[in-house]
Amino acid sequence: LGLTAVAGAVGVRAGTRAVRRRAEEKEDWTLDFVTKKYAPEVEKIRSLCKDLPKDWDDVKLLRYAIQHPGAPEEAAKNVKEVLAWRQGEGAKIVEAATTAIAKAQEGGGWNNEPVLAAAPHADKVSKYITPSQMVVVSTKVGDLVTCIRASTIDSEALMKEVSEEEMTEFFIYAREVNSAIAELRTRSTGHVSRLISANDLTGVSKFPDQAFQNALTGSAKKAVTLYPGYSGPTVLLNLPWLARMLVSILTPLFPGAVREKIKFARGPMSYMKDLKDIVKEPLRSNFVDDIQAVMNS
Repeated sequence: LGLTAVAGAVGVRAGTRAVRRRAEEKEDWTLDFVTKKYAPEVEKIRSLCKDLPKDWDDVKLLRYAIQHPGAPEEAAKNVKEVLAWRQGEGAKIVEAATTAIAKAQEGGGWNNEPVLAAAPHADKVSKYITPSQMVVVSTKVGDLVTCIRASTIDSEALMKEVSEEEMTEFFIYAREVNSAIAELRTRSTGHVSRLISANDLTGVSKFPDQAFQNALTGSAKKAVTLYPGYSGPTVLLNLPWLARMLVSILTPLFPGAVREKIKFARGPMSYMKDLKDIVKEPLRSNFVDDIQAVMNS
């Protein structure tokens, strides 16, 4: 349910009509390289933040340097905001996610059931958002791609059962879980794991319920502050043919910063009949390679 990562896989099925595949990263996101790049800023952030928790080491502070390049004062302010939230308003979400992740990892594998069970309002939300609507897939380098197909969510019925605030809490919990997994992966693999948002526009004919949109955009804005330095680009998949044509013409005109934040798949990924299928082989490898190719574009 978009609350954890599915292990990445290797392999490409030949003959699939989709975007060009390339599994390698375009940028260097190795922990060693990124740590050296931001070392002076991390040092400055630490000097501006007194009495940090013991587990807030340089790897943790690195995310704030990434989010606020060249602005350690803003990064330090962000650190204090996040600590205040995690120890106050957000403490319940943080504790629930921490406990659920520990249970999910018991036995050395991953059991997603305790993670979903601990999600705020999961009993209501899970009736409308299933793996056919939202999944998380791991890339080969360990980034986490949350793919959502909004056209298959009955957002009007969903928002009759939960409030905008409750829906926002659910999305923030999901970000807490995925950020924690990204942090664990970063430390264990030596690759700075990022969170990628992929919006699959298959079947889109109207906007979702306004309250659902508000919860989605509101939680995304909140996550920028609460989980800085984790977000990678937003990827748009399966655009209508006219939109794809316009994108191919207009994208070169966008400023470089915009092109880095928003990526468009130039061709249809027609094998994505049902989202839940992309977490299993052979489609998982196709999807992973396609996503990496789009991010490298």
